[in-house]
Amino acid sequence: MDFELTEEQKALVALAKDFCRREAGPEYVNEILAKKEDERIPWELLKKLHEVGFPMLTLPEKYGGRDADLLTRIVLADTMGQYGHLAGGLLTTNWRYCTDIAVLGTEEQQEMIFNRIINEPYFSMGEGGNEPDHGCDVVFPYDEPGGGMDTFAYRDGDEYVINGEKCFIGMPNTGGEPGGLLWVFARTDKNAPVSQGVSCFLMPTETPGFSVSRVNEWIFTRMRMLADLRFDNVRVPVRNRVGEEGQGMAILQGRFFNHLTRMAMEIGRAQTIYEYTKEYAKTRVQGGKPIFEHLTVGSRIVDMLLNIERTRYLTYKTAWDYDQETKAGGILLGTLGFNLCNAAIKELGMVMCSHAAEVFGGRAALRELPIEGYIRATWGGQHAYGTGTVNLIKSMSMI
Repeated sequence: MDFELTEEQKALVALAKDFCRREAGPEYVNEILAKKEDERIPWELLKKLHEVGFPMLTLPEKYGGRDADLLTRIVLADTMGQYGHLAGGLLTTNWRYCTDIAVLGTEEQQEMIFNRIINEPYFSMGEGGNEPDHGCDVVFPYDEPGGGMDTFAYRDGDEYVINGEKCFIGMPNTGGEPGGLLWVFARTDKNAPVSQGVSCFLMPTETPGFSVSRVNEWIFTRMRMLADLRFDNVRVPVRNRVGEEGQGMAILQGRFFNHLTRMAMEIGRAQTIYEYTKEYAKTRVQGGKPIFEHLTVGSRIVDMLLNIERTRYLTYKTAWDYDQETKAGGILLGTLGFNLCNAAIKELGMVMCSHAAEVFGGRAALRELPIEGYIRATWGGQHAYGTGTVNLIKSMSMI
């Protein structure tokens, strides 16, 4: 692996840093997050991101995009996590799904999604996989009878009819017209194992029969609504099915690497907490000298850096491996690299929380400092794409 970024990657990183510092700094983020949940989507920031061209980063070149590889997206997500995680959070979900549809979608599906990305600054997508009674079943996947997924879609002519419930779903932005797009995973064969009996559908959020049954309140403040969903005879055209019937779980598992784009933001956020904690330790004086010079404090700061660097290099190397395979015409079907990165990023968050809380002492709990918010956000995100333990268990059969 060449550790030197390309000139294009360097230029994108510089652009991202400059944009985040100007348009999505800490004061702006605090202003947005202080609003009521249904008023929190930053429409003006979405418009500015679109004007710069960030949403088009992963579009194929024939649509005017850069067709950015995974490493480029990871580097940018890491940068935005450090300098403007609000901006990164608005971009990385659509980046992931644009890359997915470029590989998996029909020409009609690609035209629909890519043209909306190009023409609608507020358009966004989400994914409906989690269910109330099945936890991490879709992450493993769990193929035993009764496991996996209850939401069911049956075919009725040129449509599928979907019934069921989903939970903890990050909803698309729906302030633009028309609304967002949800990738819905549902059983199409009740008798087959979940790995063979699930299909994937593209469902506009304005589809009749679809509703938000509950808006969840979390220990951390979210910009996008994290909701429980209900599907009551929701009709979706057959042309909106992604891939063949029964391939939904293969799609979900096979595209896990693209989730790293969103997760890499946590490396950048950890970098911010490290820099903030280090500066505090070097200026806070106790016992006649900066607390950084006390071994029990200074060693914690070094351990923060160690964990950031090894997690960053593991994630970059995994992305590079993935890109080399895809450029050679292949595809990494196993998810070992993703599992290890997921577990490492979750562990990184816990280490950063522990060390920062120890260094700041009682001040870590002050609302005016960023430490308590980082701790809440880290704990609140431990279950995304499976906990660290779940990802280690998945990896057991791959080594």
